Amino acid sequence: MKFYTIEWIDEVFKRYQTEESSFFIEDKEISFKPKHFLWALLHIYHNKELSFLGDLLNIEDLRSVLQHQVFDFMYLVDLLRKEFAYWFKENILYRDFSEETYFTLAHEFLLLEEQLRKQIQIPLLDQMKKLILDLEEIVEEGKSFENFDKKKFFRLIKFFNMVEKIEKSRCSELVDRAKTITEKAYKDAINFEFPLPSISKDEFKLVLKDKLNKQIFSTIKY
Repeated sequence: MKFYTIEWIDEVFKRYQTEESSFFIEDKEISFKPKHFLWALLHIYHNKELSFLGDLLNIEDLRSVLQHQVFDFMYLVDLLRKEFAYWFKENILYRDFSEETYFTLAHEFLLLEEQLRKQIQIPLLDQMKKLILDLEEIVEEGKSFENFDKKKFFRLIKFFNMVEKIEKSRCSELVDRAKTITEKAYKDAINFEFPLPSISKDEFKLVLKDKLNKQIFSTIKY
């Protein structure tokens, strides 16, 4: 199973290890030790969802960093979350994935830190709502579909439909509205309903933990 959050962490962390003496994010030079930078990267996850991270890290060392460099560290966390949010949104908007991959992406999304989830969710839902309104107008007034971004609309439906299948939220009404207008607009509309892989949320976390340990922690240079 491929985890996109881990792929992002791995890519950024390797780049940091290579460019440690001259690493910048938004013109801000970053000068933490690699292991401290990794801890900042891991703040994309919700600590309550992935409490096992404490088993993989030296928490006392982290507390020492927070005691002496808390402002700089949390500023780095904010910068990295912003970078990740942009990267994740771009993937959802402009890439096509298999049903199994949307399942993985949705699960990973639900494990993200709450404010980070909102940074991703709100702009994407705004785009989906606009596309719903555009498509409803096209159907009601018999306008041309020529300028409607069907691919982006379907990508958003697939992602949020999968998120709602795993964990219901107030967004379910908007997702249902999107599917309803899709059925009206396209006779050959795709089927958004399919069986979910048989893995629980807890099992998913364990697989992610194992992947983190093998791909990230086993190769860290202290």
